[in-house]
Amino acid sequence: MAKRWIPIAAVLLFLMAVFCSGFFFFYNRIQRSRAESKAETIEATAPEPPKSLINKPFPQAQLIDASGSKADDQILKRGKVVVVFVTMDCDACETESKFLQTVLDRRKDVAFYGIVPFGPRPESAEAAAQKFPFKVFYDQNDSFVFSMGINRVPVKVYLEDGIIKKGWIGAVQTDQGKTSFVNWLDSLQ
Repeated sequence: MAKRWIPIAAVLLFLMAVFCSGFFFFYNRIQRSRAESKAETIEATAPEPPKSLINKPFPQAQLIDASGSKADDQILKRGKVVVVFVTMDCDACETESKFLQTVLDRRKDVAFYGIVPFGPRPESAEAAAQKFPFKVFYDQNDSFVFSMGINRVPVKVYLEDGIIKKGWIGAVQTDQGKTSFVNWLDSLQ
């Protein structure tokens, strides 16, 4: 009699394992879908940098370009400027680069510059200079990482005469996010 229950118990255990695996698979898929939806919502609403940075002067930094030359100290402090923080090992930054190429000409009155806030400096700036449609520098003294709390990229910061006015944290990847960013760019005074 006990020998008859062994195959039945084995089948029941197998069915329970299949059920549990299926449950976890679909549960994780639903959670991932919710997280992606939330990310799209966050992207579309132009997440701002901390309020404590708005209307403050952009930090002083020693900016070095891909050739190793020091940048003019005033390059980011004259007129309207969008600074894009990027790194070369960031897939979102590459996607961002392709998107930004399509919008640079929308605002001829706004200069775009890239800054590599961390990573191997000269190599990163050289590689970034080839990928991004604007001049790229690296931050020799990590000024931005410490004073602005930059801990992820891409981040875009809008300056007027060296004063932080607006920001956009994260990559623009969805159609809704692209539309929101274009509206954000058009709204710059």
